[in-house]
Amino acid sequence: MTYVGIDLHSNNMVNVALNGNGKMVREAKLPTSRRSLEDFFGTFDGPIRAVVECTSNWYWLSDWCRANGVDLTLAHSKMAGAISYAKVKTDTVDAHTLAELLRADLIPEAYQIKHDRRELRELTRGRLRLIQWRGKLQSALWGQAIKYNVPISGSQWRYLGELQQWLQPQLPPAAGLQAELMIEQIIQLQRQIHRIEEEIEKQVPFEATAERLMAVPGLGKVGAWTIMAEIGDITRFPSAKQFVSYCRLVPGASDSGGSRRHKSGNKDGNKYLRAAFGQAAVSAYTHYKVVKKFYRKIKRRSGRPVARAVVAKELAKGVCAECSA
Repeated sequence: MTYVGIDLHSNNMVNVALNGNGKMVREAKLPTSRRSLEDFFGTFDGPIRAVVECTSNWYWLSDWCRANGVDLTLAHSKMAGAISYAKVKTDTVDAHTLAELLRADLIPEAYQIKHDRRELRELTRGRLRLIQWRGKLQSALWGQAIKYNVPISGSQWRYLGELQQWLQPQLPPAAGLQAELMIEQIIQLQRQIHRIEEEIEKQVPFEATAERLMAVPGLGKVGAWTIMAEIGDITRFPSAKQFVSYCRLVPGASDSGGSRRHKSGNKDGNKYLRAAFGQAAVSAYTHYKVVKKFYRKIKRRSGRPVARAVVAKELAKGVCAECSA
């Protein structure tokens, strides 16, 4: 068995190959291309296992390895760094460390989405990014209008053409021009979001699973597909608590010497699931009386952000139960 550690960058990659005894048999710095992989891996006989850190550009490498019979492991970048500290850190050292961890079966694995679900996840993530951009524009437009004591109500966002006509006479020329341009951008984003949603609805192979998730309050078809694409295989979570933690819906903890302290704003987990469950929570406490009553109870005690997070956490538990059934 040959073990290959790959330190992958956008322009180049460093590959280090070890044999079963841990001896380095080859090390090379190569251009980031399929031809380079063919030349490097073609020199080995027998089975090959490779490992690469889960960064932003591993899709093409996974495709190549699958097509050429190479068993690729995806390493969790943060956890791999935590167990492999080195005073001298270079690309070669990183690749060698990955190969050693793979040989010792100590790689902290990141989830590698199945190829047939990748397109769906790219679509749903693209939709969430557009929604976030739209939200930032709406906040900027609200801030621009409130400078002149022109508050925008929630219902006015539904009719952007009428909102533009209503704002223009109440704002100075410079502010009115900025408001007009921001509304045009919001309208364009609305069209793009709708276009992506139409493409998502063509994902027929996932129809049955999406229908089952729609039984959870606040989840529509697109929201269900988003969550399903991010989860992948629910059995990778041993319990609902770990799934909720992965969704970034519970705070971290920093306990030491008998003191207990929560850590909010923790970046560990899946930001897309957090956004999807946040949207589902708003829809749930807006349209379901039981959820609204629960939301208001938490809101009185802990405030709006905490109440929304608690509702989102309960929805995540419901999704976990539906997927595990």
